[in-house]
Amino acid sequence: MSENTIRKGLPRAQQQPVIPQPLQGEVSGEAAPLLRFVLDNARTIAAGLGVLVLAAGAGAGYRWWAAEKAREAQAELGMITVAKTGADRVQALEAFLAKAPSGVRNAVLLDLAAAAMELKDYDKAASAWERLAAADGATGVVARIGRAQALSQAGKDAEALTVLEGLENSVSEISRNAVRGQLAVVAERAGKLDRAVAAYEQLMATESAGNKDYFKSRAAALKARMQKGGA
Repeated sequence: MSENTIRKGLPRAQQQPVIPQPLQGEVSGEAAPLLRFVLDNARTIAAGLGVLVLAAGAGAGYRWWAAEKAREAQAELGMITVAKTGADRVQALEAFLAKAPSGVRNAVLLDLAAAAMELKDYDKAASAWERLAAADGATGVVARIGRAQALSQAGKDAEALTVLEGLENSVSEISRNAVRGQLAVVAERAGKLDRAVAAYEQLMATESAGNKDYFKSRAAALKARMQKGGA
């Protein structure tokens, strides 16, 4: 029985791929199994490579699409900022925020918070600031300070003080001065005069802080109030 007859009698999965005659003399015994595998799976390997090429192309296409969408969103945000005012602007920004791509969402939140503050809708402003507070770096710091200001304006001084105290020791010295300046004002409004005095004295002791005469006068005035029973 010939070798071909034997091959024809074997189940398909068990048949060994035949190395083409021109290659047989060039392939070592150790490399032959690997070459057989490549030959037997050539279509599968080619399909896999095709998928990788398509995936790379799709990735580049998605990046272009995302950049284009971000440019469109920035243009739309600019139109809202220029064309809308007051309650109309707040409403337009809220509607836009629901569909804005991630690349411009922080800019929308910042504009929404500022617009709500101008409208004296402090609860809405505090909500926008809170969502923006998750941002990295200076944006997150500004958002938390803004939220504290909105809460204080809404009559929620105790909540505002909690926000500022949580922020005080997690920022750079320059930012800390801004936090302590607002903390002193909010603490006074909340009736925490000793906390306000401490904040003013910390500002007085910081080399990078300006307006030290003002801080000194405010601390002295609050101490006088405390001696009179906090009136």
